[in-house]
Amino acid sequence: MKLDQVPLRDVELADGLVRATTPYILEYDELDQLAADVLATCRKLVNPKADRLSEKLKESNAVSYCIMAGSEMLGAFHAVYDVEETRLSLGLPAGADKFYRLLRDQRVVRPDLLAVRSLLSGNLAETVAAVLWQIGAIKVSLGDLRPLFQVDMRKNRSPIYIDVKGLANYPDVNDFVLGSAALLLHGITFDVICGIEAGSIGIAAVLAHKLAKPMFFARRDRRYPEASPFEGIKRHELFRKKVLLVDDTLVHGWTKARVIREIREWGGTVEDCFVVFDRRQGGERDLADLGVHLWYLTDRRAALSTKIPPDISFLTEEEYREVCAYFEDPAAWHEKRGLAYQKLEPPTR
Repeated sequence: MKLDQVPLRDVELADGLVRATTPYILEYDELDQLAADVLATCRKLVNPKADRLSEKLKESNAVSYCIMAGSEMLGAFHAVYDVEETRLSLGLPAGADKFYRLLRDQRVVRPDLLAVRSLLSGNLAETVAAVLWQIGAIKVSLGDLRPLFQVDMRKNRSPIYIDVKGLANYPDVNDFVLGSAALLLHGITFDVICGIEAGSIGIAAVLAHKLAKPMFFARRDRRYPEASPFEGIKRHELFRKKVLLVDDTLVHGWTKARVIREIREWGGTVEDCFVVFDRRQGGERDLADLGVHLWYLTDRRAALSTKIPPDISFLTEEEYREVCAYFEDPAAWHEKRGLAYQKLEPPTR
């Protein structure tokens, strides 16, 4: 058994101690394997001198292992059996924060809008952002445990990534987020919705159902020269139709600009575009230059609002500072990290 196989809940970090609970009773041999993987992870990410586990100490309902570097004890891994679960803890004064950042991604996600409301007194944008944090749709990496995220056509790096493609895996959250979107868009006049392959097809389909509008989607790439740029609509059906363009996130808006151009070439019009999350990195300006108004549910300001507590975001102070520094000046952030930064221009037609 490996550490990343274990589903967890109640992941906490305090004073060099990481606590978590798995809703399963782990067998002794599984705990031995788990402890061995904790040692290997500690050696790889925290202290390369970690070389062995002490002899296992068994008590009536608990098992303990010490993490050793020669004769020095670096920390301890404990497992306590409860009625229907196993409580785990890792005491590691140097490196507990890294294990916390690893284990939080293994949380058993139970979306809880009531908990969000009780912990947050924010506006709709902040509430949506809090829910996205809660289901792990907003991801953060410092580059030490996992690679930094690739952005800007995979030419630059980022410590934050927004992935709302998994909304449908959480029906209650999906209904709340896209129900809120439908209310936002209810006053807009349009004939048909266009999603973009592949991230926003599900979002566009749900909105089309909620707003009782037809829907088609734009291909991200044409697989052969004569391929249609769209699926689900014929050219004459788009003539003089007013299209609402829908996507999951917005960075620069260059893909959307291509789709807008293709819709207009087919005789349709585009005046409005909706995204769930706007990273606020110039995309709204790029769309405005095309005569398209941006509508969004939430953005990076809401996601980084101090009204969203760590109990919801699981964001550490170090990660918060890193993400803020990136958004403040991506070029300077790359330079500080010794990374090349490419200032990109919109792709030519």
